[in-house]
Amino acid sequence: MLGTKGDFAAVREAIKEVLPQPGYDDGSAGPVFVRLAWHASGTYDLHTKTGGSNGATMRFATEANDPANAGLERAREFLEPVKKKFPWISYADLWTIAGVVAIEAMGGPVVPWKPGRTDKTKESECPSNGRLPDAAHTQQHVRDVFYRMGFNDQEIVALIGAHSIGRCHKDRSGYDGPWTYTPTRFSNQ
Repeated sequence: MLGTKGDFAAVREAIKEVLPQPGYDDGSAGPVFVRLAWHASGTYDLHTKTGGSNGATMRFATEANDPANAGLERAREFLEPVKKKFPWISYADLWTIAGVVAIEAMGGPVVPWKPGRTDKTKESECPSNGRLPDAAHTQQHVRDVFYRMGFNDQEIVALIGAHSIGRCHKDRSGYDGPWTYTPTRFSNQ
C-alpha cells in the first residue's frame, strides 16, 4: 500500500524499519544513511550555488562513480523499499531525512529537517567529482572543502564529529575498521 502524500512521519517510520540490516557492517544501515546524506550534501559550492542535497544527482553514474561515494549504492538500495512505498518523496528529501532519522535512532540529537528538495533530471547537472574531503590529503584540503560550502573551523570540527559512527572499508577508502567502539551509537566512546 502506498503512503499518503506529505506524511513525513510515516516516511520516518518506514526508514526506521529498514535501519536493521543484520548482514551489513555492524547490523545497522544507520551510519551509511548518515554518510549518504552527507555525501549528497557535501558537494555544495556556496559561490556557484551548485551541488548539494537538492538534486539527488548521485543517481547518475557521474556522481555515483566518484571514488568518494564508493559503497553508497548500498544505502541507496536499502532505501528503495521506502521510495516504492512513498513514490511522491524526492530522492533528495529521502536521502536527507534518512540521515536525520539515523542520527536520532542511534541516540543522537533531534535534527531539524524540512522537505522541499527536488530531483535533477539530467546527468549534466551533476557537480564535478572531487568536491568531497579525501583523508589522504592535508588538513588544509579539509578546510578548503568545507570553506567552499561556507563553514568555519568550529563548524568543520562539529561536522567531522560524524566520524563517531560507522566504520572504514578497505575497498572504499583504503582504511579499515570502526571509528569508535560503538559504531552504531551516536557517541564519542
